Amino acid sequence: MFASADTTNMNAVTSDKLASGTPKVFARNRLEIITAPGNPKHIKSVSDLANDGIKVAVCAAAMPCGAYTQQVFKKAGVTVKPVSEETSVSSVVTKVTLGEADADIVYTTDVKAAGNKAAGVAIPANQNVVADYPIVQLSDASNAGAAPAFIAYVEGPQGQSVLTSFGFLRP
Repeated sequence: MFASADTTNMNAVTSDKLASGTPKVFARNRLEIITAPGNPKHIKSVSDLANDGIKVAVCAAAMPCGAYTQQVFKKAGVTVKPVSEETSVSSVVTKVTLGEADADIVYTTDVKAAGNKAAGVAIPANQNVVADYPIVQLSDASNAGAAPAFIAYVEGPQGQSVLTSFGFLRP
């Protein structure tokens, strides 16, 4: 099976005829500004990230988290000059938790997973992006019986409860 943090990568899988069946959205995620614990730079909004005194690390635009971040910047009408572009959202979280960056935009679930090593600043709905997470069985699945069983679990009440506990939104 294949699960993605965006529909763009899922569309590549389906257009290349690698999927068996139709992808279904099993979870959603919002974006949030991540800062050091206590938010020492007093970041209150996306526009604060355009301040030259704020070191911002971002996901590269080719990554789902980077594409979503660019959408948030566009909706907020800001231009942000990052100090680094990372290839994964976990790298961005690490930059912030180690103090190498002051802030970035990551998934709400990443802020929650960082625990007391980070703080989060909500992004208003009119500037935010909701990421759809689709899942599908692959046509060349090595265990064709387990893939649909796992997908059913993820989409079912127990799987949804686990996802919700980590901060994901129900589809």
